[in-house]
Amino acid sequence: MEENCSICHTIWLGFASAESRDKINLGSFDEILSSSCSIHKPLIKWYKDSSEYHHRSIVVFTPRSKSDSAVIYTLYGFPRKLLLLNRTSIPNHPGLGRRLDKDWVDIDLLPRWKHECLAAHGAKCENPLKIWPTRPDWLIDVERNCIVSGEEADGAFIALSYRFGDHPPGEKISVDTWSKLQESNALKTAQMSLYLSPMIRDAMYVTSAIGERYLWADSLCIPHHDRGAATRQLQLMGAIYGNAIVTIIAADTDSEEGLPGLRGISGPRRLTQKVIPFGEEYLMVRNISLGLERHDLPYSNRGWTYQEYEHSCRRLCFRNKKLRWHCSCSVWHEDLIFGAQADEPTGTSMGIIRVGFPDISLMSTIILNYNERKLRYDDDALPAISGLLSVASRSFPGGFLYGLPEMFFDCALGWRPVSWEKPSLRRREPSDRPIDSRLHPSRLPSWSWIGWQGEVSMCFEEMVQIVKEDRLQETFPITEWYTADMPNASVSERRRIRSTWFSDRDSYKDPKTPLPPGWTRYEKSTKADEMLAYLEYGGLAFKHDAMPEREWRSPFPVPDISESTLPFTPEQTAYLFCETQRAYLWTRMTVESYSHFVELLDAKNRKIGALYYHNDLQLEDLPSGTRVELVAICQYKACRKTWDDKSEEFGLPIIRGEYIGVLWVEWMNGVAYRRASGEVEKEAWDKLALERISLILG
Repeated sequence: MEENCSICHTIWLGFASAESRDKINLGSFDEILSSSCSIHKPLIKWYKDSSEYHHRSIVVFTPRSKSDSAVIYTLYGFPRKLLLLNRTSIPNHPGLGRRLDKDWVDIDLLPRWKHECLAAHGAKCENPLKIWPTRPDWLIDVERNCIVSGEEADGAFIALSYRFGDHPPGEKISVDTWSKLQESNALKTAQMSLYLSPMIRDAMYVTSAIGERYLWADSLCIPHHDRGAATRQLQLMGAIYGNAIVTIIAADTDSEEGLPGLRGISGPRRLTQKVIPFGEEYLMVRNISLGLERHDLPYSNRGWTYQEYEHSCRRLCFRNKKLRWHCSCSVWHEDLIFGAQADEPTGTSMGIIRVGFPDISLMSTIILNYNERKLRYDDDALPAISGLLSVASRSFPGGFLYGLPEMFFDCALGWRPVSWEKPSLRRREPSDRPIDSRLHPSRLPSWSWIGWQGEVSMCFEEMVQIVKEDRLQETFPITEWYTADMPNASVSERRRIRSTWFSDRDSYKDPKTPLPPGWTRYEKSTKADEMLAYLEYGGLAFKHDAMPEREWRSPFPVPDISESTLPFTPEQTAYLFCETQRAYLWTRMTVESYSHFVELLDAKNRKIGALYYHNDLQLEDLPSGTRVELVAICQYKACRKTWDDKSEEFGLPIIRGEYIGVLWVEWMNGVAYRRASGEVEKEAWDKLALERISLILG
């Protein structure tokens, strides 16, 4: 590089040292390119040509750190991550990047990564979710080329996470075929190859390359001819992925495309690496995204892959035509020298839920991220997330009924769409598969988010933790909820749903009530916080020894979750029953085109509430003056800050009020079905012509 060029010197130090991450302004494109130095021009010219050029754009360079690449960007251009290519001929060269074979992956990295993780990280990566020991019923033996009993197979196993794509699942395996698949070398025969997709074939090779013998792949290892056994395995899918020593993540391709780049096994991957000269050195442009949770790949839009990815303790990702290792401690890339790290490892999305705390806001976020994904069959909505819900149930006493946590049931029942624009929830419909081919449970009740595809929020604003938010609410039950499998179930056949959070919360307001182990009760002033003062939580707050930095509205028993802690899943019954009040109101369209609700008016045309519609089709059914039937489901106090267009943030004044949570329902054959949720001012509700009804929700 030119010794007298300050730009070259700055860029070189940014790659050679990881001591500083201070952003450096290199100047505008025109200024940098007008320099007489020819070393840095190829980089700047490439970035100018690849970004939205603006002659006044200031080019900013952020040096690399110990856990991130260097970044070049402008206000108008997309950030690009860069690494210095390592020159193996120079001892202690600072470069971290390496050139790859454009057609074939470096398969020798796989056993090295696995060994390094097991040896250096140990228990930290072994089972971060503390999932109970689970062994699949059946595994693929890649040495004998057949399926074998999971109990009889001795040793660790690898799991496969992939998508079918546009290809329907393979031919259903009969009882007779299942028996033949257990014969040695069955998977090498032409007859049995019907059941071996290119993806599973390639994953078998990768399993062997990693140094393992057994592979679990759902389409071949779940006995779909045995509905009971298949259901049990599907309910354990979260635990199966959590117990796998490694999960192969096929992020780029589907079942018929397999895993490109395996020399002698699959086709070439056709990788393109962008390399830019920098004097005698070379800079590599990194083609990566922040994580597989991003929706820039079909894999990340598939419903089933959500819990598969989240529960895996170690992930071997085929991503952007390159290999990536992702565990709790490290993220290693094929295009980096061995042991180098250029991305910060991200923890599990389960957060504090995994250690016994029922964080309902976090659970709402998890459900939102899952529910916007797509499924081949709508009625797989609950089976595809049941594994994750079973793991979470250890922190939510009572478990989940069709995706709603029973301990927060009165609040959760009022879930609503989330959208900065107009909401677009889609009502899920039963598939045309024969009943005996559907996964259990396959119902799609209207009262649960399971019955609707799209982004939803559930209890997100409920004051469980004492935090500063733009909106807080505190829910109070007004009825008792029961559930059964049929709408005509007798009273004795119905099971009581117990929202323990609300009953326990009120009992701990009494300072004389003994606290669960690990909790401390203390006074907390509300003078500086109008929202907390209005909610009148008594000036009491609670902290737990395991998490002293967090304040809670109420204590609760915190289980000591370990690998021996088993989940609890209540019977998934699709009908709800309660005694409640009904009223009729009228709608009025709001003036704002971006609003996601319609106003609710009383008989005197006064606005007394809001209804959060699900999609444009519903909105067409709600022109101004439409009479809607509403049923009460809960009561709550709420505080909301006001949005300010100038500052583009929430602030004063604070809107306070007491509300009745309601559902808009329509009846069919004596059963009510949810259309949307909303709220009505409590004082106004109490003055309406209310009717006491026995409600059945389906």
